[in-house]
Amino acid sequence: MSAGNPLVSLIVPVYNAGDYLNVCVNSLLRQTYANIQVILVDDGSTDGSADLCNAWADKDSRVMVIHQTNVGVSMARNAGINAADGDWLEFVDSDDWLEAGTVAELLGLVHDKHAQMAIFNYRSVSVEDTPDTVQGRSADYRIKAGILSRKDVLDCILAYSGVKGYVWNKFFSRALIEQGDLQFDSRISMCEDLLFNVEYALLPTVTVSTDRCLYNYRNNPESVSHRVDLESMATCLEAHERMMAIVPQESRSSVGASYAILAEELLLRTYDVSDATHRDECGTILRKYWWHALKRQRSPRYWVRILGGALCPSLFYPVWKRMKGGRFD
Repeated sequence: MSAGNPLVSLIVPVYNAGDYLNVCVNSLLRQTYANIQVILVDDGSTDGSADLCNAWADKDSRVMVIHQTNVGVSMARNAGINAADGDWLEFVDSDDWLEAGTVAELLGLVHDKHAQMAIFNYRSVSVEDTPDTVQGRSADYRIKAGILSRKDVLDCILAYSGVKGYVWNKFFSRALIEQGDLQFDSRISMCEDLLFNVEYALLPTVTVSTDRCLYNYRNNPESVSHRVDLESMATCLEAHERMMAIVPQESRSSVGASYAILAEELLLRTYDVSDATHRDECGTILRKYWWHALKRQRSPRYWVRILGGALCPSLFYPVWKRMKGGRFD
């Protein structure tokens, strides 16, 4: 494609998303910028989503469908990357939707700033919401706008709130992904997107950000991302260990803070379900990085949890549960 009319590939992993998929795909095909490729990767859906994907491909030649057995969101995204023809990639979850001008605004941003990555704002919406019901609703956070240093990019990706490590509020250069030979690691079932973002940000990248709310994230308790078990959370520890090994010294404190917060969450869950698996590992990590978490986590509740978990978890968590009325959150 010519530099003046780049193709943008929108990659949508689809797994049993029949209730929301039409809203998602509608938002993509109605973008004000028309030179797009929509890649729907059906990851072994059993609820009729596969037929919906095929129907969209029949309606619009810009839609490509890939059907595969259920191997998870990482492999679905990788299939989309490998099939993409676009100069730019945007990942969209199948129960979410884009604002109509998202692609046009992102292309304008990266073109004006000669950037290879854009970060943008989003709003969380409920399962009942539609594009009509959220009009005028504010974004979830205030985020810094403009050119970001590599340290700023890593700080905001690794922060406990705000931009975070999601891939759906980032805009990527396909050429840079190919240059770095980047893929999502299917062995990591939590934080695989965070790891991908960190690896991408460490490439020779100019990153621009905007506070404009361009994405609608459906906070769906039934989605795959909300089904968490101890083993899935433990793979996030591996992701953090890998990030700690590759980020520059100036960003290791940010990784350490995220590492400690994740370790404490997992440690708490081991007491909640009375399963000591990974308990010693989490305790070691928390004791190693607790100070980094306290420097970045403003909430008094998390200060108490981090300190309690680091100093004496076997006494702290039962007391915490009683204080919370039998809940561990």
